[in-house]
Amino acid sequence: MRFGLTSAIVATFACVSLAPATAQAAWEQLGCRKVGFLVDKDVIHVGRAEGRFRSIRLQVSGNKVHMMDLKVIYANGQPDDIPVREEIRAGGQTRALDLKGERRAIKEIEMVYRSQPNFKGEATVCVEGQT
Repeated sequence: MRFGLTSAIVATFACVSLAPATAQAAWEQLGCRKVGFLVDKDVIHVGRAEGRFRSIRLQVSGNKVHMMDLKVIYANGQPDDIPVREEIRAGGQTRALDLKGERRAIKEIEMVYRSQPNFKGEATVCVEGQT
């Protein structure tokens, strides 16, 4: 009896410790763009009708980026203006940015941003989607 209870407790802790790894594995890279020193506008074409996402996040490397506008265009053509409008440091990322609806197919993501002109070089912004 004691062995069964101990086994059940160990199995429960094993499942709980695996839960965060499973949640992290649900993020899928949708695309990356290099950012110029001036105001720059880029579009990441996703176009994956089979890939439906509940949220996105931005990751920045190389230099900090000031995100001025972020718009998601869904597969049905409906736009969704995502309120980021913040500075994201190099090596940093945004919180999960929820999309309208439960899970949505994304056609493209429009970003308007600028990086900090300094000697650190140009920045790269990557977008990930959470299924």
